[in-house]
Amino acid sequence: MNEIRESLSRIRATEDLKKHTLEYLLKQQEKKSGFKQHPVFKYALAAICMLLLLGAGGYSVYRQPVSYISIDVNPSVELEINRFGRVVSTNAYNEDGQTVLQHLSLNNIPYVQAINELLAEESSSGFLKEDSLLVFTVISDQDASIMEELSAAEFSRKYATCLYTSDTGCMKEAHSYQMSFGKYRGYQELSQHDDSVTIEDCNNMTMEELHNRIENCSEHGSGHGSQHHGTSQTETPDPDQTDTPKPAGTQESDYTPEPACTPEPTDTGHHGKHHK
Repeated sequence: MNEIRESLSRIRATEDLKKHTLEYLLKQQEKKSGFKQHPVFKYALAAICMLLLLGAGGYSVYRQPVSYISIDVNPSVELEINRFGRVVSTNAYNEDGQTVLQHLSLNNIPYVQAINELLAEESSSGFLKEDSLLVFTVISDQDASIMEELSAAEFSRKYATCLYTSDTGCMKEAHSYQMSFGKYRGYQELSQHDDSVTIEDCNNMTMEELHNRIENCSEHGSGHGSQHHGTSQTETPDPDQTDTPKPAGTQESDYTPEPACTPEPTDTGHHGKHHK
């Protein structure tokens, strides 16, 4: 175990992270003298070895976000996810989001677990109710697998849920307005129907109010709107209807992309699922 201590001292990680890792390894060794046969201990040692082999770059790889999830009800919170599916940073984009995050520590845990803890806090704080609309927007090269995992999670069965994808160009534009990219995507879609709507208007709406406004405008054909990229939506049947080879009701976007919100090369459009 002294070698593990020495190895950890050479890893450029936070002292808190190294402390918790070492404590975990010590506990596992105490539980079972034959720790080499313990699978969890084996995987932990393998992770340490990987970091040692990668050297200082190992921690940089761990801390580098490769995917982003915007979670919007009225609290607007974004999670930054690393290549191992763990949260490396959280950001709030309104006061309600800041209120929720101040009670949570979500870093270094799997993103589905982080979302569960976030929603539990929002529920206990009164922001998330049984009839609330929960909107997820994903930016990732692996967006299909992330959306599939979100769709299968228990919170997608408990609440009315919409899933969308976006891109880093739209995220940058959203952040310039101090807005989550998930809510900004909703603003773009509404402004396509109603060109009188403003960023401030949308900031003062909950996601359910924004969604209802979009549906009302779509049904009545009000407004001509501006042209925006990143607002196409695909409605799909209930996830239990797995015998349907292609989502029903697909609507292809005919928007003209704005230069400030250019899709990534791998982007194939923005997709949404609405579960009840």
